[in-house]
Amino acid sequence: MTIVYPRRIVANKGEQIDPAECHALPFTLTSNDISKPEIILDYGRAERGRPFFEVASAGSTVGNILFEAVYSEQFGAISDKGGDGPYFLFSNAMDTYRNVLHEVKPSSSTHTVVARHEQCSQRYQRIRLLTPNTSITFLSVGFWSAKSEKASPSLFRCSDPKLNKIWEQGVRTIEMCTVQKNETLPAWDVTADGTTIHGSHWAPCRQGTRWTDICVRFDVRIDRRGASWGIHMVANGLVFCLDKERRTLTAHEGLSHESSVFPSVARGDWLIDGKVLEPEWLSIRMFAEGAQVLVLINDVEVATVSDLDLHPLLGGSANNSGSIAFGGPSGWTSTLRNLTVTDLDAATLYSNSFLPVDKERTFADFAVGTNPLPCMIDGAKRDRAVFGGDLHISGRAAAFSSANLEAVRGSIELLTSHQTKDGYLGNLCPIQAPKHTTDDEPPTYAFYSLTYALLLMVAVKDYWLFSGDETIVGEIWQKAKNLIAFAERFQDDRLLVAAPPPLSCMYFQSSNPFAVTFFPLSGPVLGVSTEINLAFYDALKAMAAMSPSDKEKQESETKADVLKQAIIQHLWDEESGILHMSDTSSPTGLCAHVNAYGLSLDIKPPHTEDKENLVQPSSKLPLAFRGLEPRFDSAGLCSPYSAAFAVEACFSQNDGLGALSLLDRVWGPMTDETHPNFSGGLWEAMNAEGEPLHKDTSLMHAWSSSPVYLLPMYLAGVEPTKPGWEEWKTSPVYAELDEVEAVVETPAGLLQIRWIFKTDEEDRGFVFVDVPKGTVGVISPPKGWLIGNGDWTCGYSETGIVVESGTIRLLLRREC
Repeated sequence: MTIVYPRRIVANKGEQIDPAECHALPFTLTSNDISKPEIILDYGRAERGRPFFEVASAGSTVGNILFEAVYSEQFGAISDKGGDGPYFLFSNAMDTYRNVLHEVKPSSSTHTVVARHEQCSQRYQRIRLLTPNTSITFLSVGFWSAKSEKASPSLFRCSDPKLNKIWEQGVRTIEMCTVQKNETLPAWDVTADGTTIHGSHWAPCRQGTRWTDICVRFDVRIDRRGASWGIHMVANGLVFCLDKERRTLTAHEGLSHESSVFPSVARGDWLIDGKVLEPEWLSIRMFAEGAQVLVLINDVEVATVSDLDLHPLLGGSANNSGSIAFGGPSGWTSTLRNLTVTDLDAATLYSNSFLPVDKERTFADFAVGTNPLPCMIDGAKRDRAVFGGDLHISGRAAAFSSANLEAVRGSIELLTSHQTKDGYLGNLCPIQAPKHTTDDEPPTYAFYSLTYALLLMVAVKDYWLFSGDETIVGEIWQKAKNLIAFAERFQDDRLLVAAPPPLSCMYFQSSNPFAVTFFPLSGPVLGVSTEINLAFYDALKAMAAMSPSDKEKQESETKADVLKQAIIQHLWDEESGILHMSDTSSPTGLCAHVNAYGLSLDIKPPHTEDKENLVQPSSKLPLAFRGLEPRFDSAGLCSPYSAAFAVEACFSQNDGLGALSLLDRVWGPMTDETHPNFSGGLWEAMNAEGEPLHKDTSLMHAWSSSPVYLLPMYLAGVEPTKPGWEEWKTSPVYAELDEVEAVVETPAGLLQIRWIFKTDEEDRGFVFVDVPKGTVGVISPPKGWLIGNGDWTCGYSETGIVVESGTIRLLLRREC
């Protein structure tokens, strides 16, 4: 077990403290009738684990002592009531809330209070004493983590220290976003009385995500403060909170009773007769029909919610449909049993005793147990889910860092186990959910974006190349073919995919050239989405690479070629030299993400390569990025996910300096260790000033980790050309760096490449290679350089030299 302690105290009772005056633990908080003293601790970077508080003494004249612990990655948010949260969606693997209540008994002896759930990424911790006329002394405060950070077997290093720092923080981001099998702790306890639901979580049932008119019955015992449940839930729905102390029932439309990234709308507040709440066990019944939900407690009608128009966030299901959910605010605890769901004709749809006999099913159906597979998650502190689009980034990053390809495979297994009968492939899943193995339709939450589903196929191809795991192709091949057939259903007479809004990735349209093309508070692109068609092309090329037969390979290649021509013909703008975001976007509209993705896939008219000034001076981006010089101007939003496509497009056009300018501008601010928002990881999004976009922005986010593979793949030039690195190549993009080194762990052993580009005034250098046994590589010089294998007077090659096992030294010389 790893223990992490705060590095310093940064504020006490709301006042800033000079770092030179910071003192170490222990510390004492003392309250009176009015004051609620607090202290803010700084861990120096984002950390994870179960919070613990070693209490030396606690005295009070009013009974048990309450204190709250608030968490945030950002200093500016730590004074907010909820820190930089809460987070609701698929957060059962952690504490959904960032404001957690703790209760201790008065005592003069030393004892330790441990939080039930993890805080999975935080830098700041605010401890506030809530009970009046109380004093409490903390000997130590920190985090217990069952997972220790491991040194990466791979390496990237170059003569630019900032690039090295970006890569190192990307590696840490991948490590923080990798979850080993059974790493998570169960969120609920199954006892002889029933299942105890602890607050700080909301868990929708995986069954019944398409239900509409139903009757729900269950018994609940309120163990502390209150009980909460939801109806019509997929991720969001209608949430009820029964507060026993206040004798109130409230209803909220959203993901929970509190707003977070998504808003929560109050739908009612009812005062309950005290006699109704007197029994130890309360009988709850809900009747949902059409746009109305009726609630009864102990056969007494207590609330009616009418005029519902709930739109499921995930899966494209009908409005006012979904399953049931249980959870609660921080500090609430209740015990549940005898759950039954029927239709309005009393036919049973779902039944669970919530007793020990149904324990495993309860944990699986509500995804509140341990994670059955290792996996890669989207962000360290939020959602804790596997996304197909994020895996497209994080899978490659893992291959060039931790080499934990088992987690990549687990993610693929989990997502691809969810597929509709029509062929739509799962692309979003909570990590505690089991693989979907039955013949019935999988839960609708597994389906978010056709783009993400198609990018999942690209992630499978990358995993196959990096791991050499040939079995993965056999396991997913028919599912992949079904997905391709599903996408083809939406092709129009131009052979472009025109997917309806529930399938299209959501976009945020902005004047910012690096505006994120996925953002939850915006709407989808209507008409033909260029990004979906690019992802479809990418998936077809991945299918061709993995095809088990020449016939199937040729079929995929032909489909890809036809689609490429359709994209160029109908979505490429000849005058401006860009790809439009869609066939309905304005003639001058530009989306960097889409345009860069197309360039990386070489989707542009062949004759554009003959135009003068296609590539501007190396300090700028290709002409196809007109207006996208590496600056933010007056724009208000930057997505490292989308910017990664621009960086790769620069590299693909052999514009190394343009790529490095973008890397420095977007990822550079994240490396400043003196910044109060330094996290030791890579951020989800940022604004024009290089700051986190808002207080909810994740500062340890896997979809931003693209530099982990972009730097070794392009600056060292190394990548596999056959599965398992049996054959590989290294062909770097020169970016005026004196030295570049990469070490990659392959199934055959470590592959080490070191380029030294300038040793004297004549621009001569070396490349050193350690070739894993049994592999064959082709070493090619960057554009403008020659390579040779003798002395300085030997003949040089512009193409490349084939190398096999052993240590190789080759010469480099700049072309005259």
